[in-house]
Amino acid sequence: MSHLPERKEKVCLNCRAAIHGRFCHVCGQENIEPKESFWHLVTHFMYDITHFDGKFFSTMRYLLFRPGYLSHEYLRGRRADYLHPIRMYVFTSAVFFLIFFSFKNNEEIMGVNEIKPSAGTQLKKLNKNRAVLLKNLADSSIPSVAKNAYEKSIVAVDSDIAVITRDTTAKDKLKTLNNTGFTVFSGNGKDTNYRNVNAYDSIQKLLPTAKQDNFFERRFTRQSIHLKEKYHNNSKEIWSAILEKFKHLFPQMLFMSLPLFALVLRLLYIRRKNLLYVNHLVYSIHLYCATFIIILAGMGIEGIFSLVNTREPGWLSTIIVLTGFFFWYKSMRNFYEQRRAKTIFKYCLVLFMSAIIMVILFSVFFIFSAMSI
Repeated sequence: MSHLPERKEKVCLNCRAAIHGRFCHVCGQENIEPKESFWHLVTHFMYDITHFDGKFFSTMRYLLFRPGYLSHEYLRGRRADYLHPIRMYVFTSAVFFLIFFSFKNNEEIMGVNEIKPSAGTQLKKLNKNRAVLLKNLADSSIPSVAKNAYEKSIVAVDSDIAVITRDTTAKDKLKTLNNTGFTVFSGNGKDTNYRNVNAYDSIQKLLPTAKQDNFFERRFTRQSIHLKEKYHNNSKEIWSAILEKFKHLFPQMLFMSLPLFALVLRLLYIRRKNLLYVNHLVYSIHLYCATFIIILAGMGIEGIFSLVNTREPGWLSTIIVLTGFFFWYKSMRNFYEQRRAKTIFKYCLVLFMSAIIMVILFSVFFIFSAMSI
């Protein structure tokens, strides 16, 4: 509420509705004089800031130290004294991802290390590719143009086999094999037989319909060839590009997991007729926000130890992780108010089903990141 004088006219300047009191009952605007001094503007701004801070800190206090309490308050309709769940999630997640991605690089987040296959492994791959090419060449249904392409590929593979047999240190100089360890799409090994996407498309067009790759094989193989061509078979650059793309989609992935997590809770507590889906969703938002803060606290403790060039003790990391798991259990116990044994059982189910949801979402978003580069 502003400290400016109230207007004598009882007509709202915003919606022109008749006013009974200081605020419009239609749009909520305060019926005050529109002309204000610079001092009034500054004091109003400071009041709004301190009012927000008061709400923020009181909300955070209940969120962290009374698990499940805020969700209960929202369910009872007591909402004016606390931050709105959506606003709190946007603010908390923004701060979390800003700090998290500032202190963690792509390799630390994903735990990706460049794979250096041995000469023996590379020789096995070459022999496997040669066998596949010979099998395709022996197929009488393929056209002569495709056979010529397969014959050239066999010659190239034989050349690489001769090179690595003669000198095992030349494993990184093979022309027909990708030696970078990039295997997101190349599990079938087809991408190693083509120098570029055009060559792959040309061969596919020449093959009979029954011999051509299906839609998914074609998309994945083309993308694998494209990435290796674009980044010159450098796996480190390929992984960095994929992880950079995935990093920008990670907040969206977590946001999409919210309604799915709430759906799991709705199914587990389907007999609670007084709880609607939106109540589970609000509880999930509060739980996510608290989890973000706990993770940030753990990162802060880790940062303190890194400042003094000391590794964080393992027991302290364990305590932080257990604190997060205990918080989840305590919030479920307080919000749903069921017996301890039943809560523990449903708590384990929630963790299991949440893990499945996150694995599926992670896979979908990660593949989408790799496919959109």
